[in-house]
Amino acid sequence: MKHVLASILALLALTACDTTASLKDLRNVAPNKDVYYATLATHYQDYAEAELKVYDWWSSKYFADKGLLAAYGKDVKPENPDYWDIDEGQLRTLRAAREVLMASLTEDMKRQKPREAANAVALYDCWVENQEEGWETEAIETCRDGFYEALGKLEITPDGKVSDAKDPAPVPVETTSSILYFPFDDDRLTDLAYEALNELIDYVKSSGDAKVVLNGHADRSGSDTYNFTLSERRSRFVLDQLLAAGIDPGRISYFAFGETDPQVPTEDGVKEPANRRVEIFIE
Repeated sequence: MKHVLASILALLALTACDTTASLKDLRNVAPNKDVYYATLATHYQDYAEAELKVYDWWSSKYFADKGLLAAYGKDVKPENPDYWDIDEGQLRTLRAAREVLMASLTEDMKRQKPREAANAVALYDCWVENQEEGWETEAIETCRDGFYEALGKLEITPDGKVSDAKDPAPVPVETTSSILYFPFDDDRLTDLAYEALNELIDYVKSSGDAKVVLNGHADRSGSDTYNFTLSERRSRFVLDQLLAAGIDPGRISYFAFGETDPQVPTEDGVKEPANRRVEIFIE
């Protein structure tokens, strides 16, 4: 038994040294001159230091390695939640959030809003790692809410300028489904989301006789009745744009869900950008 214990302690010591080596390199590397990569490296170093304090050697080394890549100016993508041990219910939310993040994370965005872009990537990874652990609710909520706050600042107008909009960027039209996000207490889209809607209209026009289903949603910051009406107005807005583009009304169905089907579950009264949306399905 003593030999087994000694072997385990030796293995832990080796792992700790390996982790510390990665973290030492990150601590000593010169800051990248690019603000995006320098900010990202700082975030990952903070995560690695925090995980080391709780003896999570694997996570500490993992974040330190990502920090080194960022410090050297290498492309560091947000985590793919499918590679983590996360239950399917939370996995769907994380997948949708990553899709929106990847759509927003353009080279223009990294250049024009480097700190906000780096914050969004790092906070998403923080959310994924804590979600897999699954027990520290406060940490999950802090990372998740911080991610959506950072994500809401990532928006570029069609002329290439960074806008001041605070809502998530739209998911691009690549499949038979898409999501359009709306500003707080509004049934009109931001310029970037409107551009995505125009792409969607072109897609619908080229999809033959495919049916279009519009599902409107709201966050929980108002009353149930008000939010139902607001979600209906959002669906109607998208419907009106499709009809104005000449799409046959017989191909379109629209629904309103109010605050009953959030993308991100929240307490009543909470303003949540990811829940102010219209989901579009082309069938």
